Amino acid sequence: MTAQPKIIVNRAGNIVDAAFTKIAGKLLFFSYLRPFSYWDNYYGEHAEITNDFFRLLHYPTIQEHDDKGNIARKVTALGIDGLFPATYFSTSDALKSAGAHEKIWFIKPTYSTSGKGIQCLTHEELKTFELPRSHIIQEQVTNIELMNERKYTARAYVFVFNNKVYLYDDGFVMIHGVPYAPNATDSLTQVEHSGYADPDGAVKMMRMSELPHFSKKTEKLKKAMQTLKPVIANFIEASSATEYGLLGIDLLFDKNHKPTLIEINAKANFVHTELINSSLNVPFFAAVLNTLYTNQTDPRLTEL
Repeated sequence: MTAQPKIIVNRAGNIVDAAFTKIAGKLLFFSYLRPFSYWDNYYGEHAEITNDFFRLLHYPTIQEHDDKGNIARKVTALGIDGLFPATYFSTSDALKSAGAHEKIWFIKPTYSTSGKGIQCLTHEELKTFELPRSHIIQEQVTNIELMNERKYTARAYVFVFNNKVYLYDDGFVMIHGVPYAPNATDSLTQVEHSGYADPDGAVKMMRMSELPHFSKKTEKLKKAMQTLKPVIANFIEASSATEYGLLGIDLLFDKNHKPTLIEINAKANFVHTELINSSLNVPFFAAVLNTLYTNQTDPRLTEL
């Protein structure tokens, strides 16, 4: 008897190992445990990872859903309103939108993580701005809920497997380091969250479940995730009984607990502070592995 299969990873190795340890008792009496991989092919393919493995989706599918521009086009083509902020591919289109002169605009590279490369502009600044290639323009989300008078960004965890979509029952929150002003365009107020791992730093992390009125937020988040499913249909259809995908979905809650999704991370980072790793990331991977290996949905996952 064994409680751990062959494992090949090149990301979050300690998280995966701890998750397997967490569910080891549930795997003791299985006569065969399929080998498992969590391998990002950005660094090249691994020759030992065959079709026998639990493995990530085909890499081009992951890349397709990591592209903010592609997601924005799908949302527009599907006629989905209110799930994401209004997004534009030219300054002229953004400037023609209703109430444009009152808005703050976020300029985002279509491929980026951790807020890298994002700029915030006023209406006047956008008038003379030359949009770089492979960038989009996203309007500011208004009426956002604050924590300690600061903006925060939440991330929900989504697991896709065997043509099904599951929402994990928790996520994390990144609280910015300076007080929020709706008309601010500086990075520290609107975007910056580097240094979150420093216990004495201004930027703080906590679990999403620690937010006020979390149950109300959860119910509205489930509805938003249902609305998202057609947008990620290719991602869902590419999954199988052995191929899975993990999504980190960034969002802002407004003061009525309604989420607005701001981006999808198909190659999300699952290594954060020691507290978030132990209380969120390890349990999430344990829920994923429990579902993969026992063929029963883990109690902490809700099928959408």
